[in-house]
Amino acid sequence: MKKTIIIYNSKNNNFTKINNIIEYNCYTEDGKYNKFYDLYDGRYMNPSFFDKIILLHNELKEEHLKMVYNMLKINGSILFIDKYKHFFSNMNINNVTNNITSNNLWIKQKKDNFIYTFQNKRIVEFIIIGAQKCGTTALSLNIGKHPNIYINMNKDPAVSEVHFFDIKWNRGIEWYKKQFNYSKKCVGEKTPELLYLSNTFSNIQYINPYVKLIIILRNPVERAYSQWKHNIKNGYDDRSFEEACNDEIKNKLNENKTFWTAQRHYLQRGLYYKQIVELLKWFPLQNILILFQENVIKNMDAEYNKVYSFLNLEPFSSNYQLEYVSNDKTKINDKIYKKLYSFFKKDISSLEKLLEIKTGWN
Repeated sequence: MKKTIIIYNSKNNNFTKINNIIEYNCYTEDGKYNKFYDLYDGRYMNPSFFDKIILLHNELKEEHLKMVYNMLKINGSILFIDKYKHFFSNMNINNVTNNITSNNLWIKQKKDNFIYTFQNKRIVEFIIIGAQKCGTTALSLNIGKHPNIYINMNKDPAVSEVHFFDIKWNRGIEWYKKQFNYSKKCVGEKTPELLYLSNTFSNIQYINPYVKLIIILRNPVERAYSQWKHNIKNGYDDRSFEEACNDEIKNKLNENKTFWTAQRHYLQRGLYYKQIVELLKWFPLQNILILFQENVIKNMDAEYNKVYSFLNLEPFSSNYQLEYVSNDKTKINDKIYKKLYSFFKKDISSLEKLLEIKTGWN
């Protein structure tokens, strides 16, 4: 359902009430902006993204206007009083007739996913959150070549993956900030377990409710097989692939998801639709970019420029490389493949409908 909010600051409401519109009064006796920040940070309503914002608050500074813009969804509209025309002067705005207040109102429609960054509040602008064994290392190393992006370029995931939100949260925000070089326009990190571990979403939102999230996916059967081969190579499992999958189906489908239990969740990690729907409870789709490994391998320039556009950066081209290409070229037994594809079939169909795409995984 679409959400509309009126943001104002007065002891008494002086506008006509309209059904299905959220009213939020930022008035305080001392004139502070505490209530406004409660709204922006998602403490009043979560998540704080709106299809229409009616801005009657008459004491906002430019910083606050930028925050209001961040809260607006793509194709959403913002109605504002004359006082704020200067802020929107470089955008197409129109006068509107309204039945909400006697004040003259102007309207602006948001056409892109641009997010204002506040230098004194910077923590992280983007996170590559998954999925594991879908090419996240190559993705991070390649987009890190962009001159305006900072991300750890160490090829060893044990070094480059931060894992703040899943296993190092107790180290605190100041420790997390030390992982980044803030001389770059856009700072980010990679922790591919996060998409699967939905308990981390509230922590991510707490750090930055308007963070851009990047996801790369691949055929879930192939992804599961790749994870199993990785575990066998590193001594984390000693079962056959079929045994491991059968055990998960029989005993682990309702198991609590933690960083540690997820190491043997070969199939559940590939239920992408289920994970993305949970993510959308915390972040709007406009702040999520979903790539497909199969497409990235075919055309790295085009796919990585989707990332730069998503991050509101200029196009860039470089000598991109694949990383961690396995020397093990064995393939899944056809019988096992068909059995596992039936496990994923419904989730794949739902994912395709949600994203309005065809994965080609069938």
